[in-house]
Amino acid sequence: MTNVKCTRCGVVNSFSNEICRACGLELTQAAPISTVTYSEPAQYGRRSSSPTISSIGPFNGVGDVLGPAVLIFSKNLWLITKLVLVIVTPFEIFKALSIGEFLHNWQLTIGTVALQAFCNVLIAPALIYALMKVMQTGVAPGINESYRWGLSKLVKLSLCALLALVLQLLGFLMLIIPGIILYLAFRLVYPIAVLEGRTVSETLKRSYNLTKGHKGNIFVATFCMSLLIGIIGIPITLVVALLPINGIDTWLAPAVAAIISDILSQAMTVLSLVMYLSILRTSESRQSLIE
Repeated sequence: MTNVKCTRCGVVNSFSNEICRACGLELTQAAPISTVTYSEPAQYGRRSSSPTISSIGPFNGVGDVLGPAVLIFSKNLWLITKLVLVIVTPFEIFKALSIGEFLHNWQLTIGTVALQAFCNVLIAPALIYALMKVMQTGVAPGINESYRWGLSKLVKLSLCALLALVLQLLGFLMLIIPGIILYLAFRLVYPIAVLEGRTVSETLKRSYNLTKGHKGNIFVATFCMSLLIGIIGIPITLVVALLPINGIDTWLAPAVAAIISDILSQAMTVLSLVMYLSILRTSESRQSLIE
């Protein structure tokens, strides 16, 4: 009997299944795995050498997600850069030009922080869509297509991100440890909110349940990715800091440095997506053992 491959998580299901046993996607419209073919639309450009969804294995250790995440980020760096530039360039230029006013205007500072968070939420669904498309078809979608699709998920993702942040802040107020636990528990909120058709409360609950038993590995993977981003960003920070000392006072260098930082920060979104797919693969493996 022909099997069906889930187009979201790559898990192979029995043809008789109506929904994916790993991620819950409806399979009634999915094509049999043996007949799935992808054409390369002219407007998408060259095929990517990025890992496919099926190449992401179960989440048994930090290396199972950290390596693929770094590889996906590096292989799709230009795609990620374009997605980020469209949103953050005007914002970072404004921030660089207004940097002197932040010290005297707390409203401007709060507004800038809020706008920065909104930019991150705006980029995330488009980025997740684009990377899933690349891993499924081997070709990158257009920027307009990615953001059109991402905007359809923006309201739900914004509510999920805001509620998760509130819960995390409350947790940090309760002796810090609960906040760390909730931060790790909600690391999958972005991919779940974007890829699964769930309500806000169901999305948070789904992330909390999927991360059970993986929080230690999630913590180490997140720490290692943050450390890697920090190490890469050190030379940029030094250059920007040394410019005024050498008599070069320009808004351009801080703006460029901030944009590069925004691009590098998307590695955390990539890591969340890889962890989500890897945990789904782990669930599939456990189900296979039971069956």
